[in-house]
Amino acid sequence: MPMPARRLRAYAACATALLGLAAAPAATAEDIDLFTGLQSNAGARPNVLLILDNASAWNANALVECETPGVVAPNNANSNVGAEQCALYKAVSDLISDPNTTGKINLGVMMFGSSNNTGAQFRFPSVTPPTAPSGLVLLDQAGGEQMLAFIKSIDRSKDSSNNSQVGGAMQEAWAFFSGKTGLSGTTYKSPISNPCQKNFIIYIANALNNGKPQDTGQDAYNKLREAGASAAQLTPIPLSRGNNIDNWGDEWARFLNGIDLNAANNAGSATATRQNIITYTIGVTDGSKQSLDYLEFVNSMATKGGGGNFTVRAGDDDALAKALKDIFNEMQAVNNVFASVSLPVSVNGQGSYLNQVYIGMFRPDGKARPRWVGNLKQYKLGYDTNGNLVLLDAGVPGGTEQTSKNAISNASTGFISPNARSYWTEDPPKQVGSSSIVTDWPADGFWKNASAQLRNAKDAPDGEVVEKGGAGEMLRADYLTSQSARRLLTCANAKCSKSTALTGFNTANKALTEGAGPSLLKSTAADVANMIEWVRGKDVFAALTGTDPKKEAEPGPGGNVTVRGSIHGDVLHSRPVVVDYGGSTGVVVFYGANDGVFHAVNGNRTGAISTSAGTVRAGGELWGFVAPEFYGKLARLYHNSPEVRLTGSPQDTAEVQFAPRDYFFDGTTTVYQNLSNPAAPEVTIYLTARRGGRLIYALDVSDPAQPKYLWSKTSADIPELGQTWSQPRVMRVRGYPRPVLIMGAGYDPDGEDSDPALGGNAGATNRQGRGVIVLDAASGDVVWAALASCAGIATGTCVTIDSRAIPSDVAVVDRNGDGYADKAYVGDVGGNLWRIDFGALATDVPSTWTVGKLAQLGGAVNTNDARKFLYPPDVVATGKYDAVMIASGDREKPLYSLSQTPGAAQNVRNRFFMVKDPNVDGRLPSTWTAVQAADLVDATSVAYRDTATASGFYLSLEFGEKAVNAPLTVAGYTYFGTNTPSKMLPGACYPDLGVARGYAVSFLTGLGMNNGPRYVTFDNGGLPPSPVFGMVSVTQTDGSTRLVPVLIGGGKAGGAGGDDKSSLGGQEVKPASAGKRKRTYWYTQSDKT
Repeated sequence: MPMPARRLRAYAACATALLGLAAAPAATAEDIDLFTGLQSNAGARPNVLLILDNASAWNANALVECETPGVVAPNNANSNVGAEQCALYKAVSDLISDPNTTGKINLGVMMFGSSNNTGAQFRFPSVTPPTAPSGLVLLDQAGGEQMLAFIKSIDRSKDSSNNSQVGGAMQEAWAFFSGKTGLSGTTYKSPISNPCQKNFIIYIANALNNGKPQDTGQDAYNKLREAGASAAQLTPIPLSRGNNIDNWGDEWARFLNGIDLNAANNAGSATATRQNIITYTIGVTDGSKQSLDYLEFVNSMATKGGGGNFTVRAGDDDALAKALKDIFNEMQAVNNVFASVSLPVSVNGQGSYLNQVYIGMFRPDGKARPRWVGNLKQYKLGYDTNGNLVLLDAGVPGGTEQTSKNAISNASTGFISPNARSYWTEDPPKQVGSSSIVTDWPADGFWKNASAQLRNAKDAPDGEVVEKGGAGEMLRADYLTSQSARRLLTCANAKCSKSTALTGFNTANKALTEGAGPSLLKSTAADVANMIEWVRGKDVFAALTGTDPKKEAEPGPGGNVTVRGSIHGDVLHSRPVVVDYGGSTGVVVFYGANDGVFHAVNGNRTGAISTSAGTVRAGGELWGFVAPEFYGKLARLYHNSPEVRLTGSPQDTAEVQFAPRDYFFDGTTTVYQNLSNPAAPEVTIYLTARRGGRLIYALDVSDPAQPKYLWSKTSADIPELGQTWSQPRVMRVRGYPRPVLIMGAGYDPDGEDSDPALGGNAGATNRQGRGVIVLDAASGDVVWAALASCAGIATGTCVTIDSRAIPSDVAVVDRNGDGYADKAYVGDVGGNLWRIDFGALATDVPSTWTVGKLAQLGGAVNTNDARKFLYPPDVVATGKYDAVMIASGDREKPLYSLSQTPGAAQNVRNRFFMVKDPNVDGRLPSTWTAVQAADLVDATSVAYRDTATASGFYLSLEFGEKAVNAPLTVAGYTYFGTNTPSKMLPGACYPDLGVARGYAVSFLTGLGMNNGPRYVTFDNGGLPPSPVFGMVSVTQTDGSTRLVPVLIGGGKAGGAGGDDKSSLGGQEVKPASAGKRKRTYWYTQSDKT
């Protein structure tokens, strides 16, 4: 019996330990357990079938000057076929000569058949009939030489076809991949040997003035129907130009993109990966009107086929070779990078966004070591050739906006295309304010000695490779040979004080190098200077290798270069926050990374920022901050040991020890801008740590180049404070004179990391995070709190509540739109939904604020109703009630388990809820009876119909499925993401990261968009970041700009492009009401004077 296969990498893999996962749940867990996986085997190499258009148009005249003599056959000289011949030779030669790509693809070639063949003919390899696996050739050195010889043998005098039918050729390709009989009469044996193999078609079409392939007769249609196409799949695809509507190639491409070649083995599994066939096209054009008609059809094939379309001029063999190489790059890419997305708010208009999309990235270490690489990269939104809003890259260095191309891959990775170049990225990089190359930058690339995983030595294009390009490259460029000028800051005397300026984190800081400093850093006095220099970015181990087996140098480029490639650590849970300062400063991005540093980066696309400390390039770091609470964690990063303990890690041995992963400022940052005095705006940022600790910091960044410490709070100040997962929300309330922060009191790892959770059981110790905290935004003092224990609260008002931990953000509501918060909603990890009332009058001081349980939607920890709310609700004010949308799921237990224990995360039936709160005027009554799950209508299968007595509805998620991000309601639909662990069945393929879905649910009925499917399945699984919505200034195809309602991360049901199935993809929200969405609560100081 064939065994199930998992795609991907070895992160922390001990195969025998992982097999034990199904038998027993882990004692404790966290979401990074998802990034364990088994290494993909060689049988998962993609299968690629190239269909060459050998109709009469390939005889068209073209000037060909091939670089390699003897490639173009004499009969092909000065013809379009000669140019294609030369381009194919270049692309294949590059593939097999590059050690990073040779042996990574199986390739075959088809051409249109003879006069009595309405399908196609297999031409390479020349096997009659083709048999698997020899039906395709592995493009290693030997196979590549065979392919090159075949390319040189192409001769238009013998290889031209007079019966070229595109739909028939696509049917032939389907027959080949599926092991069926083609229109040619050949019965094939499928080349697919692994359920995880991807399968691709590349159709090179000659879209010239005449001789374009056309479908005649009914063969292509009849065979499509016989293959099992549905009525919808048989419906002709409309084309605006209309001239190629009778061609069935795009309908076949649509069908192939939607099929499952492994359906027999995947049956019964909701999480197995569908094995389809993706179509790419390259249109070779002479620019004639007739060619434009055909290019529309060729583009339709790629769009409906799930791939990408490239257009090149006839005779341009270089452009054709590059298109082929770009396609091959996408096909080989594997997504082992993960990300979160942020949009900057424009300083010129409340609620509008600059078109600058920032993605924080990370990649887990392949050997389970604690040092993970990361980066911050920038992209933009724009329109593709089909008029769809997509994420775009920076285009050609120095080029116009028109050179930008789709940033997200069409090869089902769900991530950035290997061919995309993010903003800031260039190779070689220039000196700041100069056109001169950075001194000592390696001409052959920074990564020339790095692993093959990085594809090549150059930073550009950076594509999906996390280390390359972006802010990480700018750090390397700025501090290539010396890191002494890097502005890493910390607190004087290893303790922060508002009266003392921040000081340098460097070897001149005696508080670090002398006295208790080495002990705080968990270092020896002899090694502390090396450790500090390492944190600053120097590869000190290059000089120390051989003296200590733990001191392992990184594979740098050598020469005078001393910066380490891992200078930028992982941006794991932290979502970058963006401040547009306007003027000559522009945009600054603030975010934490698990390299120990909180970063401030010039977020402008191209403009430098001038500061008293010097000029900072676009993408360059203004400063970094290292908090004293994190000193003790830096040594582990420095030594890259001990390894990270994950679910399935082996037991410790004398040689190998494991420990939970360390984190730093890994939570999401909040920004507060006081714009009441435009001449001197105040900007404060609030830093949280998630699993990094029980603390919150406030920094004054009114001068973005000179941060000042304002205050910090830890569990020493607020004993109930848990790990600070909750993003603080800034708000104004009528009964308090200054802005305040509201946040959940935190996560309780001792009570919640076990599976099932201990919750309130006796086994849980060191309880924490149980409640909500409101702090003075300027001082950090407690203004009001509702906690399970008020012990140690020295200021403000504290009331006790019977709450479980609240790691979630808090949803703040200003129902009457006067700029002051009226109430707030939040869920806890016990499935309870709480409401907090602040009142609407100046006399409603904090001591009068109230809290009550609006709904009780979970159950005891030892039941399968033990639902957890880790993310905030979204609230929509309707005429008669507030609709409160919230979804449950324990993101921290991402792996599949066979455990039958009630309450284990795999067994809990999670749900999406819409709870009606009819108490729109005044407070939640003290007599209110909490809504129970049984009071809600089950709308999983039947649409919800609202009535005056109904309390709302719920949708049950599938077995094991968990909500893993924050819901967001736009134009009547609530968007949220889920993940379902893969349950492995024999012979099926499973995404290593589970199945990720993006839901779009009407909050009024529970139905999907336009009564269609409720969700789209995101490519390659994972934990999708929370969706983002805003009005974004987007450049149109005519060069003008307009504000566009943009949703990022929502997915698009029924779409076929890379953006539609990526959790990072963008889409334009079409309903007219989308641009008028009322914010539940928005506050900046400029709103009120």
